[in-house]
Amino acid sequence: MDYEFSFWREPCKYDSEKAEANRKKFLTNTLDTNKKMELYNCSVNGDLEKFKNLIEIKKYPIMEECSASGYYWTVIHYAAHYGFDNIMDYVLEYFQNHSDKKTILNLQSNLGQTPLVICLVSSINIEKKKRILELYALYDAIDFSICTNKDEDIFEICKKHGLAEYLLKVMKED
Repeated sequence: MDYEFSFWREPCKYDSEKAEANRKKFLTNTLDTNKKMELYNCSVNGDLEKFKNLIEIKKYPIMEECSASGYYWTVIHYAAHYGFDNIMDYVLEYFQNHSDKKTILNLQSNLGQTPLVICLVSSINIEKKKRILELYALYDAIDFSICTNKDEDIFEICKKHGLAEYLLKVMKED
């Protein structure tokens, strides 16, 4: 089934100023390279126990930039890219009651991609994409107003990647 979402939406435009303001507000850059690598390794390997230890015991900030400077990838960007729903579930729950939950969980990379968008455009299998999409819906963390630097919103991205019907399904269930 081919869905056309544009009948009720405004055209999507990337807001680089808003993305930068959100990064300045929520992205941290306080850890040394070795500590950043610990966070990075947990997120790309799906090592939830080690990740929890870093966050809960060692008090590493979840929103630390773990990528090369200026790419603005955090552990949630990497975990989403590799399809580690265990890390994603932990982070989504961690921010569940935060007043800026949607902004934090949809922090945009240098290309305007949120963790959810990164997941959907990645090469992981469709089931992992669906699971992370479900988690974002479950935690009411999808920000439908955000556009990538290619002026695509979550609807367009889901449509491109064969997930439009699934997005509608999880939103209906939510």
